[in-house]
Amino acid sequence: MTKQNPFSVYDFLGYLIPGSVLIYSYLIIDYLKTNKEFNSTDFVSSFSKVEFESIFFFIILSYIIGHLLSFISSITVEKYANWVYSYPSKYLLDMKYDKFWDSARKWTDILWRIIIIILLFPCVIFDLFFGNFLNFKKFYTSPLDSLLRNIILNKLNILLGKLGHKFTNEYKNERGYANEYDFNRIATHYAYENSKNHQAKMSNYVALYGFLRTLCLIFNFLSIYLFLRVSIYLNWNLENFSLFIFLSGITYLTFMAFMKFYRRYTLEGLMIIAIDENLK
Repeated sequence: MTKQNPFSVYDFLGYLIPGSVLIYSYLIIDYLKTNKEFNSTDFVSSFSKVEFESIFFFIILSYIIGHLLSFISSITVEKYANWVYSYPSKYLLDMKYDKFWDSARKWTDILWRIIIIILLFPCVIFDLFFGNFLNFKKFYTSPLDSLLRNIILNKLNILLGKLGHKFTNEYKNERGYANEYDFNRIATHYAYENSKNHQAKMSNYVALYGFLRTLCLIFNFLSIYLFLRVSIYLNWNLENFSLFIFLSGITYLTFMAFMKFYRRYTLEGLMIIAIDENLK
């Protein structure tokens, strides 16, 4: 197994860079409050005399904020993706799953979904229009072909059989949907432990989808900030509307990129299972 460094790629992509992006976004917004136009030269020159202690504090603060952003994005952006499209392991194998509202079992589940729609409304609106109406979701939620699905399901059954379990009707809910069972966690652990050549690739996919998921959250919040600020001051014009559409578009692009690498990470594990000669 590859040794993990105490400060990995995920620390940079998942925590440090997103935290820095949020801090610089705040500084730019604060700069624009006192300046009508953004002058990059003046903005950058204000950091030219920064001392070492300030740089060290900036790194630590970015790292801490990055951890918070990563956690928030995992319970908002990733939750939204899983509730709307199910887990990649499910749609890759073309399994039926409960939709966004159908998977809510309690009133708290419904409340939490409403909260997420409000928190992510720029991303949700673009996802409804581009992802569903214009069918952009096919780029990141398309199932595998029937041959690959059959091979993977057969190998998963062999793997689970060694643990005393198999895919049967008991692993489906009353509607015959399998989204309540996390068989992919076993598959991923097996794939990672038994394929040293793919460990680095899988780790990179995790870092990339975590990075993009957090960026999606940041641009989403920037879109909401602009929407609320312009709405409160009744300052909607073509420029502000275009900026809101631009930020919302970036939000959805990072969401699609997150879904792409989320899918690739899962697919990598499933393909390792598919070609494993020990699973016969």
